[in-house]
Amino acid sequence: MSCLALPLAAESAWGSDEPTVAGITANACTGKPKKHIVKKCYRGPVMVPLRCGNDRWGYKHLVKSGRWSGSFDKKISQTVWSGTLTSNRPGERIYERKFAGCPPRTLFKVITNPGAYSADRRIKPQGVITAYKPSSLAASC
Repeated sequence: MSCLALPLAAESAWGSDEPTVAGITANACTGKPKKHIVKKCYRGPVMVPLRCGNDRWGYKHLVKSGRWSGSFDKKISQTVWSGTLTSNRPGERIYERKFAGCPPRTLFKVITNPGAYSADRRIKPQGVITAYKPSSLAASC
């Protein structure tokens, strides 16, 4: 798979008591700085980190908005790995999984920043800002 979960905490001989979603503990960012990398996604040799972030970007943003799940995690991985690159400009790189049928539509979108986080230039690349399933738009073919 294209995203790798990073070890977050030592487990006892009996395993962890923390609930996990796709290998990430539910409180993966408790006590961690916003620059902490929770997962690394890849598109070829390019690493796209999912950092703890805050309420407006990253893992904490996804959890706060109620989007995080095992399925959501897989969609982020698949979209970064093999989605269509629809925007590649400074400060914004957007990956989309598209359905080419009738009507054509975007199934999933991941917005990333390949550059430094503007509030803290040491966080580079910023990585995943947000991800979501766009609303379906009815269209005739």
